[in-house]
Amino acid sequence: MTKAPNESNERIKRAFLTYRKHAGQVSDKTLDREIAALERFDVWNGRKDFSKFHIDWAVGFRAYLDQAKGKTGRPLSKSTTRAIIATMRAFILWLSQQDGFRRRIKAADANYFRLSLRDEAEARAAPERPAPSINQAKRALSLMPCATPRQLRDKAIFSLLCLTGIRVAALASLKIKHVDLTEKSVRQNPREVATKFGNTIDTFFAKGFEEAETTLQAWMTYLDEGALYGPDDPLFPATKLSASSKTGFTADGFTRAHWKTTEPVRKIVNTAFDAADFPAYGPHAFRHMLARHAAKTCNSVAELVATSQNLGHTDVLTTLRSYGQISREDQRKLITGDDDDD
Repeated sequence: MTKAPNESNERIKRAFLTYRKHAGQVSDKTLDREIAALERFDVWNGRKDFSKFHIDWAVGFRAYLDQAKGKTGRPLSKSTTRAIIATMRAFILWLSQQDGFRRRIKAADANYFRLSLRDEAEARAAPERPAPSINQAKRALSLMPCATPRQLRDKAIFSLLCLTGIRVAALASLKIKHVDLTEKSVRQNPREVATKFGNTIDTFFAKGFEEAETTLQAWMTYLDEGALYGPDDPLFPATKLSASSKTGFTADGFTRAHWKTTEPVRKIVNTAFDAADFPAYGPHAFRHMLARHAAKTCNSVAELVATSQNLGHTDVLTTLRSYGQISREDQRKLITGDDDDD
């Protein structure tokens, strides 16, 4: 049976998380992971007072993580273990600088929260991410209906992802004024768009997606001439639900407001790929698709840099390491020059 929370420990955890949020400027998503990591350690350690910290706790906790399992019942991945260990290392380092803890805890104690060099390398290795090919995305797009305004909106969402690989949170928060069809660009202004790290990102349409451009233009024309939307209205307004005595709630136009979550976008994308008999890829898969295509087709370093900037990466190595993986077969062909299927 899990012991009740230690009041002293809870106060210390809250102080650390406040520090991380305001001084460390970490995101709410990261804070949630760090809260979970601290709670995992506290429970494993029997809620012992943090003021009595000993390096044996760090050694024992690392051994515990090697055997621990996640919600799926499988062992924790090395990347998950690394994230937990990193949180504990940051916590102990912070704790060593707090009044009442300096004599007991040394900054060097935080170093006991580290993975082995082998595990660290495995945790850092970029996993292979499933993503569609350019032709698969085009096929799925071509099969999407657009007879109703709602269907046209959904197809336009898929189209913009094909053209830009924009992050789903940013896509859901776009306003009409952020898209310039003439320039073929999307201006991601962090004051109005949910960009990662609050960065300003200028994204331009990838070439070769004519149907996507046509669909996006048709949708924006509908918003302007049919729905009478203005520049500050949502580019992709949420579906309006109306009460019905027979069916409960039914879709009835749009709310003229942004979606509150990104889940509807994920469902639209999953459904489109599934209808084309492809794996139900998510919105993030378009980023991998465009990066991998660039890695195989770019003829200069400048093209790779442009692709990286288009995806909103501050370092081109991020694009290559995390998104630019190519298949084993493509690797073989590029190295050996052998295009035969034998």
